[in-house]
This record gives sequence, structure tokens and C-alpha cells, in this order.
Amino acid sequence: MDILQTIPFVFYGESFPGYLLPNGNWYLVVSDLCLPLGVDSHSQLQRIKRDPAISDGLVSITVDTKYKEGTRRQEASALNLKYLPYWLGTLDVARIKEEHQSKVILFKREFALAAWDYFRSDIIAKDVLAEMDAHLSTAEQQYHQVMDELRTTKQKLDILSGKTDQELMVVNGHLSDIVGRLGILETNLVGKTLINSAQAKWLSDLIAEVADMSYAKNKKKPRSQHFAEVQNDFKSTFGVHIYSVLPEDKLEAAASYLAGRWSRINPGEVVPAIFSEGNQPSLFG
Repeated sequence: MDILQTIPFVFYGESFPGYLLPNGNWYLVVSDLCLPLGVDSHSQLQRIKRDPAISDGLVSITVDTKYKEGTRRQEASALNLKYLPYWLGTLDVARIKEEHQSKVILFKREFALAAWDYFRSDIIAKDVLAEMDAHLSTAEQQYHQVMDELRTTKQKLDILSGKTDQELMVVNGHLSDIVGRLGILETNLVGKTLINSAQAKWLSDLIAEVADMSYAKNKKKPRSQHFAEVQNDFKSTFGVHIYSVLPEDKLEAAASYLAGRWSRINPGEVVPAIFSEGNQPSLFG
């Protein structure tokens, strides 16, 4: 394949070229990857060829290589950059240079955990995952929810392959939104005191209270639709996608907003006491 562009790529202290090919993917020469780790490039190339998960990521390219006092053009096997994490995860640490072993072990462990985060919704039922996540910090719960959504959206994208461009644009847009939320997750959480799990449960109960009243007034729509509408309006109003990331200083305003919505649905009636609970001062005299 022709090489469209070359950029420097640093891998475990060694700098070598990364190549952009006409198929839109970047590739790294296998021998370049093996050199800094001290593993045999020929044996690694054979292992890659035997592994159907990444063997299709191998291509042959013509590159300049060092030769005596200059360079020479020769064929080299290159691996798709997207498969680099997987390849690293398959390495036998005992065969790697000692100075790099601890880094590779750390990477392999992180790789294993990342795989769990991405595929866990395929393995564990949603109700069980919710129970498992209940004991995690707010940030961890948010991270897992985003990863679960990312996996679901990727599955939808796969299913939609071959469908209309418009359908694919909708799913791709949702996928981009999830990736963006992952990127800003840490930024959004730094410096903010968020509501605790009990307060998040209280908000969920308030939303259910509003939804129940809305359903009682209009049973032409299913209760689930009323709940979804109230929930979505709340999230949009306060700029959150799950209750647990609501800043604590907005909790009183959130409860007031939901109480006001309940009153508009059922004018003239006394707002239920639940709207002034949650270890908060009375909001409605």
C-alpha cells in the first residue's frame, strides 16, 4: 500500500514512524514495536498471524530502514494502530526487558479492567449491575453508566450497518455525545460537592410523585411515558443526565422545581410532605 503520511510515534522510549495508509488507518511496523521491549519480532509476527482477532490488521508496506551508513527500501509487516492495546495485552511479561515489565503489567491490568467496563453489560443483568454499582462512589457510578451506554450504542451501530445514512447519523451523534461526556467527566466533577446517594434517591422519589400525579390526570398515556417526560425535563432544566451528579447547592432548587410542577398539575392542593423531606429545610410554608 502507498503511504499517505508519516508521523513520529514514541513507544517505550523509542521513536519511530507511524504510517497513514489509503484505507484511513495508521500502522506501526511490528519490528519497531518489538525493539524497545526486547521481544523477538519474528515470533511476535507469527503470533499475530495466528490470532484471528488481529491478524487482519497486518499489512505489508515498503519503508526506509537503516542500513550500514544510510537507508534502504524494503518490505515490512505493519500492524494497525487500533490493535496495539490488544497486542500488548497478549505479551508474556517474562519475555520483556526487565526495565519495562512493571509498565507492561500495569497496562495489561488496566486493559483487562477496561474490557470489563466495556463488556460488563453483555455479561451481567442490568438489575445485578445496579446492585453492584450501588456501593461505588458517585464518579464511578457515572463512569459505568456512560460505558454501559457506549456499549449499547455501539451494538445499535453494528445492527444499523447497511441502513440509511440518516439512521447512522443519529446513532453516531449519540455515540459522539457519550464519548464527549467521558472526556469531560473529570472536569465536571472537580471542585463540586455533589448530592449523596440518599439525596439522589429522594429526587427520584419526587420525580415519581410528579409522574404519578400527571398519570392520574391523563391516563391516555402510559405511566412510563409520564415518568420519562418528567425525568427528561428535570435533567434538561438542571443540565445533568443522572441525579447523582447534581451539585448539592442546587438540591433545594431542584426540589422546588418538582414541587412547582406537581402544583401546576394539581392546582389548589397541598403539596405532599415528601417534597420538603430529605434532610432539607421546609421549602413550602
